[in-house]
Order: sequence, then structure tokens, then C-alpha cells
Amino acid sequence: MKKVIIILISILAIAGIIIGLNFNKIKDNLKPNPYIELGYSKSDLKVINTLKNPDIILKYKYDKNIIAIIKNKDFAETNLPNYLALLNSNLELDDIILIGNKYYDENITYTNDIVSLMKEKYYIHDNLERYLKYRETYDKDNYNLVLEVNANLDKTFYVDTEPADLSKENLILVNKFYYLDKDYMPDDLVLIDAKYGVRQYIKSITYEAYKTMWEAASNEGLTLYINSPYRSYNTQSGLYNNYAARDGISLADTYSARPGFSEHQTGLAFDVTSKTTNFDNFAYSNEYKWLQDNAYKYGFILRYPKGKEYITGYQYESWHYRYVGKDIAKYIHDNDITYEEYYAYFVK
Repeated sequence: MKKVIIILISILAIAGIIIGLNFNKIKDNLKPNPYIELGYSKSDLKVINTLKNPDIILKYKYDKNIIAIIKNKDFAETNLPNYLALLNSNLELDDIILIGNKYYDENITYTNDIVSLMKEKYYIHDNLERYLKYRETYDKDNYNLVLEVNANLDKTFYVDTEPADLSKENLILVNKFYYLDKDYMPDDLVLIDAKYGVRQYIKSITYEAYKTMWEAASNEGLTLYINSPYRSYNTQSGLYNNYAARDGISLADTYSARPGFSEHQTGLAFDVTSKTTNFDNFAYSNEYKWLQDNAYKYGFILRYPKGKEYITGYQYESWHYRYVGKDIAKYIHDNDITYEEYYAYFVK
């Protein structure tokens, strides 16, 4: 009899537990769900529950686009506050994701016009204000507007200048905006052998790459010859002053750099012709044609190409080459951009 009583008590206890658990479940189901109350469906809840911190959504009014944003392939939960802040901007969802992931700034009023700039290949967010200001003056499509501002064309040659960034080493940019101190001299200059050009100095990394290129050209019956490698500040000063005295400053500035602003001072650039040509006719030589197709393979770029004078600030020079390394030279060659444009986006 006692065993029966014990068994009955055990059964009642278990039943009570089961009833209690089910009651709690029923009780929980009867609790108002804040997401449901906002307007989200049960299927939406499954999406929301994938978040580590879903409660952030409760701070905003119901918006079906929130679910679409969470489902987006580029969604990053850490950027969810950015996306939510942009919901009233009337932007496409993909654009909201783009801005939220890369460019969100609460002080910017994002428009479709601004987003179109952000989608440009070489867009730099720090330049946004400059892009917009430049557009007020010049009627440019977005691609050219971005590239021109990146190349500092919203500034004035030889006026808006700053010291060249020496920390970039072999990727340093020296042009009409970036200058070298009068005492600057590369610490690894080497003397050029008469076989390859004039008996003057050039940076060792430039020289080694040039010799390899020279051999390749020689194997095809071509003769490259360096005429003007490294130039000191004082040498450039003498050259420029003579040109300015002869042709006037405005004209001299189109083909000669002012002292401190010459790429030759880096030791990374040189003027090259062949033993049978000079600067005036080098563009018509077989050597030039070969360089057009092959220089990038050895790390060199034509520094002042035709059609890019407004960017480089110099007349087309078929003879002026600059060492930047093979990968960068190939990119510049394949994408038909100048070093100014490359430097702004990839180096600076």
C-alpha cells in the first residue's frame, strides 16, 4: 500500500512539473512581443534573432527595409546603427549598405549625387568636399572629376605646395605640388657605366632595373642611352633659370621643373634616348616604340604622357621615365593613368 501511495505521489509530482512547464510556456506566449507589436512578422523574428544585439531595432519605428538590410550579402552587424540612421534618406538599400560600411558620417547629408561619386573607382572619401567644390566650377563627369581632384587640379601649381613624403621612399611623388629640400640627395647613388649612358649618378634600384631593361632591348637590336639621370637641386636651379631667362617663366614651367620640384632629384627618374636619336625625334624611334610596350615589365613608366599634360603639368616627354616597380608600372600601363592619379589613391 505504501508503495502505491509513493508511486501516486511521484506521478502527481511529475504531472505537476509538466503542467507547470507548459503553463510557463503558455504564459510566455501570452506575453506581448515588442517586435510583433512594432509590426514585424514571425518570419521577420527569425531574421532578427540572428543578430547578437537585436534590441537596437526596438529604438526605431517599424521598417520592412530593416529585414532586407540584415539579409543583404554585405551586411555587417557592427554597422547596423549606420544603416538605421540612413533609412530616411530615400537611398537604395545597396547604397545604404555601401555608405554604412565605408563612408558614414552623421554630418553629411547623403544624396544620390554624392553616392554616385562614392561609386567611382578612385573615390577618396577625404576628398568629398573638394569634389563637390570643384564641380561648382567645372562641368566634369564623375570619373574625371574624381581623378582630377585626386591629382590636386583643384589647387594651383607651385602655390599649394608641401614637402614630398620621404617615408614613401621609392614611391615618393615629386611634382608641382610636392617638393624636395635643397639639401636632399639619395643615399644610394651609383655611377652609370658608359655602356648604358652618361657617366653620371642614379639611384641604385633604378640603375639595376634599367640595366635589365637595357639588355632586353639590346637583344632585339635596340640601343637605349641615359642622357640625364640624377640632378642636384643646384643643377636643376641652373637649368631652370637659364630656360626662364630664355623663354620666360610661363613657357619654361611647361617643360622644366623649378628647383626642388624636379623628379630627377629623387634619382628615380632619367631621360633616355638612343645613340642615334635626340629628344626631338626619339618619339619616332624603334627604341621608343619598344619602351611603350615593354618598359612597365621592368618597373618603369612614361612619366609625362601625351594627353595628360593638364595633370602632370608638363609637356609630353617621350624620353622621361620613372622607376616605380613592376606591379605598379603594370597597373599604370594597363589603366592608362598618371603617377599622380595612382599615388593619390594607392600610396598617399
